[in-house]
Amino acid sequence: MSSILLVEDSPTQAMQLKLQLESGGHSVTSCDDGMPALELLSAGTFELVITDLELPVLNGLQLIKKMKADFPQIPAVLITGQGSERLAAEALKVGATAYVPKAMVDDLLLGTVEDVVGVMRSDLRYSELIDCTVENRLVFELPNKPELLITAIDLTTQLAAGMQLLSGLDRYRVSQALQHAAANALFRGNLELPRDQFPAASVSEIDLETLPAIVRERLSSKPYANRKIHYDARLTRDYVRVVIKDEGHGFDVRSVEAKQQEHDGAAAFSGQVGRGLTCIHRFMDKVSFNPPGNEITMVKHCANAISGHD
Repeated sequence: MSSILLVEDSPTQAMQLKLQLESGGHSVTSCDDGMPALELLSAGTFELVITDLELPVLNGLQLIKKMKADFPQIPAVLITGQGSERLAAEALKVGATAYVPKAMVDDLLLGTVEDVVGVMRSDLRYSELIDCTVENRLVFELPNKPELLITAIDLTTQLAAGMQLLSGLDRYRVSQALQHAAANALFRGNLELPRDQFPAASVSEIDLETLPAIVRERLSSKPYANRKIHYDARLTRDYVRVVIKDEGHGFDVRSVEAKQQEHDGAAAFSGQVGRGLTCIHRFMDKVSFNPPGNEITMVKHCANAISGHD
């Protein structure tokens, strides 16, 4: 069970969210604006804040900016509605940990909360030894198994935590970026599945027990089943760099990124397409693709690493 502060000015929406969170075993305190939220954060102990962006006095963006300065150890999850896309994008830039479109709250909210709290509570075994590490390198050639991709990403973020390269909030954001990139490599790359047939944006959001027939078919048939995902993570005291490459035909990088820039990721914040690429660009400092479009390189700089290393 975790202690959650819910900031929502609509009584009906607040009650629905509170009941949903409590059904997951969480303890929920609610308020209707960012100002009382800051007071409650000062007086209480909360592991997580869930906030709407549109609030009457101190909105969600302003709340997150204040939390970044005064409560940097507490993650904030946004709930975004249609029309608040630009505010949501700005909130991710200034420190929001994750976001859930209102249209997808029933499907994603509890899972997102569990993911965030799980990262924040992670038990960092061997932390003293890992803290002495100058560089770590992980290189995997993985079959098309989502669970192995998740494990490789978890290992990367745990090593980053042990080396004290990233705060808990940044570990979650990096993890989300890597999971979106991994899902793209697996489902769009190796399995060549169009988004309208299988819209999953992150490997952590996939229910392996209810995969569509076309996914199960391609996971077991040639040429798709024989393809690998190449995962290369390098962790130094200055940066975390992860390269994920699939063996598919790639995609038109310029076309996709031009469309993303044109709409500033707006469709993603309302639960439509592009959510994965939006998260990758918001959460990582540098993102690039190889010319064929089947390899992505993501870099997160560690200038503000919590270790204090020079």
